[in-house]
Amino acid sequence: MEITPIRTEKDHRAALRVVSSLVDQDPSSDSPEGERLDVLSSLIEAYEGKHHAMDSPDKGGIGVKNLKDVKAERLANPAVRQAYDAQAPEFELARELIGKPIQG
Repeated sequence: MEITPIRTEKDHRAALRVVSSLVDQDPSSDSPEGERLDVLSSLIEAYEGKHHAMDSPDKGGIGVKNLKDVKAERLANPAVRQAYDAQAPEFELARELIGKPIQG
């Protein structure tokens, strides 16, 4: 089992391809492939934590936008707004159906 450190984006992409292939094989955790999957997953997680880290909203970073803000931005586009308004009756029906208890 040859495993090397992930130092570059190229290494990262290669490791992701290997992990994807291993996941498709669904190896048992105590097999050589399962151990390789475990080690590579840990290396990928560490690399992504260092190089692809996202700021947390509570730390003053950009973070994830509030869904209402995203909706408002999208609806500011006239074409999107027109399509949204055309679907309003279906949206309302869906909201009503979701709110009803399931009867068996």
